Amino acid sequence: MNTTATVILSYAFMYFVLFVICPLVIVTFVMTCIKFFSSSEAQLVDAAVSIKPHLLDKESMHFLKGLKAIAANRYDILYGASLVNVVDIDDSIKNHDEVQDFMEHCHLDYVVVDNESSAVKLVVSNPAASSPEQMKFVEKCLDYIGVQFIKLDKDKHCDEALLRTALAA
Repeated sequence: MNTTATVILSYAFMYFVLFVICPLVIVTFVMTCIKFFSSSEAQLVDAAVSIKPHLLDKESMHFLKGLKAIAANRYDILYGASLVNVVDIDDSIKNHDEVQDFMEHCHLDYVVVDNESSAVKLVVSNPAASSPEQMKFVEKCLDYIGVQFIKLDKDKHCDEALLRTALAA
């Protein structure tokens, strides 16, 4: 009986080491290797991110100051928005994700928003910043929802009277 118990315990110890301890050691080794040899995205982002020295160029800043003067305290101005921030699309469209992705790439330079109602009153943008297809889509969407769209010239200039008239409407 003593010999049988010793053999059974020897086999139990051998199988315990073979099927529990060895896989545990192997998994620990692999996980340690993965931890030390893989680079995390957070470390990559830390190395690649810095603050821009100037958020706006001189022409954009000058136009933004002029637009703020015209808007006074009645309107807020958003700079660098995309069409998806202004226009809401119906979820029932069959290619909803594609349209939303396209709208995210439609750049709008200045979006004038009413303080009281938070409604979009006016969009001013430079057509050179987007493709002709995107500009046509932007114009069509804004016209459909009743928001006036004003195009800037290449030097980011616009008639001040036109802006005042658009905001008065």
